[in-house]
Amino acid sequence: MNRSLLRSPRAWFALILVAYALYAGAFIFKTSALVEQSSYVPQTKRYFVLFDDMMISMRYARHLAEGQGLVWNPGGPRVEGFTNPLWVGYMAIFHWLGIDEALTSLCVQVSGALFILLTLIVVRRLADLLTGDPWAGVGAAIFTGFYLPLNTWSLQGTEVSVLALALTVVAWWTLRLLRAGRFSAGPYLLLGATTWVRPDMAVPFAALALFLALQDRPHRARHVLLAPLILAAFLVPQFLWRRWYFGEWLPNTYTLKMAGYPLVKRVTHGYEIATRFLVHWGALPLGVLVFRRDRFVRLLLWLFAAQMLYSIYVGGDAWEHYGGANRYLSVAIPLWFVLLWAMLRAAYHALARSARTLALPPKPAALRAGLLVSGLYLLVTFNYTYGTGALKEWLLLEPSLYAGENKAKVQQALLLEALTTPDATIALAGVGIVPYFAERTYIDLLGKTDPVIARLPMDQTIIPEFKPGHMKWDYAYSIGTLKPDVVLELWVKPEDAGPYLDADYEMIWFPPKKANVWMRKGSPRILWERIWGG
Repeated sequence: MNRSLLRSPRAWFALILVAYALYAGAFIFKTSALVEQSSYVPQTKRYFVLFDDMMISMRYARHLAEGQGLVWNPGGPRVEGFTNPLWVGYMAIFHWLGIDEALTSLCVQVSGALFILLTLIVVRRLADLLTGDPWAGVGAAIFTGFYLPLNTWSLQGTEVSVLALALTVVAWWTLRLLRAGRFSAGPYLLLGATTWVRPDMAVPFAALALFLALQDRPHRARHVLLAPLILAAFLVPQFLWRRWYFGEWLPNTYTLKMAGYPLVKRVTHGYEIATRFLVHWGALPLGVLVFRRDRFVRLLLWLFAAQMLYSIYVGGDAWEHYGGANRYLSVAIPLWFVLLWAMLRAAYHALARSARTLALPPKPAALRAGLLVSGLYLLVTFNYTYGTGALKEWLLLEPSLYAGENKAKVQQALLLEALTTPDATIALAGVGIVPYFAERTYIDLLGKTDPVIARLPMDQTIIPEFKPGHMKWDYAYSIGTLKPDVVLELWVKPEDAGPYLDADYEMIWFPPKKANVWMRKGSPRILWERIWGG
């Protein structure tokens, strides 16, 4: 390669984009499952699968595309078991196009990769705008593109990818407006639109409005008057539509995750989660305040802080054992990495100035080498989220979070289809992958799609720390009252289900689970001849 190209930030950035595209492709392939032909699998086939919770959204999307409406079970009640309406609508496009169900998830995953690629482009421009140094943009793009949690949430199908892109664009757009001394409603309109992707994007919207009302004095009146109107214009129709369509003002998932748990305990747990992130080198970008405290830096800090405060308020996410940035923080993590590289750049130049002040011989090569080594160390450290297992995921030696279970889940779905009739009722806890690949009527033991379970108080005796969406269940109702034909799996305290299983159900060996399932004795919706015939 030509030496001038090696010294060109633009050339390096182009290489980063290519490298990320290849990395994302390998990451996505690693989450797929090759299911071999067997007695209940008609042909060997590769299935692409999203994170289990995202497959819930995919099931809603398929039913919407088929004209059955936004329902969990066709013909069943309308329950909003998702919190990403526009993302569900986007998923529905691929189902409406008639793409094979083994490939629909791939379309969503590729979309996530494209959104992150676009985010890298904006990250580079944002860092350049903030620092005036194109190399800072290269560093921030590397950290953003190769950050394990961001890729896990984005490439396994969550809406984090598009939200991270939108918030990064808003930050870049707002900095340009502040620098030019102009006002535009554009950033508000863009953030307002993202509330249809996830309603809690109202948090960064409010944070931006508050910041600009305080910091953009020439246009303060416009911010104070216009921002609330724009936010209301996006949120009010959502509430009205939800009330009309689902009969509720808030999603069922909100009730499930927020109701029935003490506020103080939830916030305390959220604070602990935030602390875990910050002490694991996460607070390093705050070092930029040593070198500069202008409103451009404060804006990025404030937007990230708003996401962290929101994460604290809701108690964090359900998968905090994964470490690093959860889904709420990942939306703003590109801004955090821009600040990190602004800090590293400022530290580099401060050291260079100190050397000149002390009349030391100039050693720019040594300083650059030190910056490079520090950057590599931090890149590895930031991805060391839960230990060496995280590094194996990062290096693509192992599939991402829970993706190793995808093959078994798809096999379970295919075997259920072979052993039950289409009108069979199945009860289970993981209601994403299996219900998507086996169209049956499903009973959600954990209540994401069941308002009865969602309104229960959270059990605080079994699960030691707050785990939203996984702390409500009632076997007496889900099994004893609803009487599913098959109980595919139980949640915690399986002995509590004993009284409802022992008398009416038979334990049947289920090869994909390498364990038993429970089938209701005498059910006409179970093909017993296939079971006893092997």
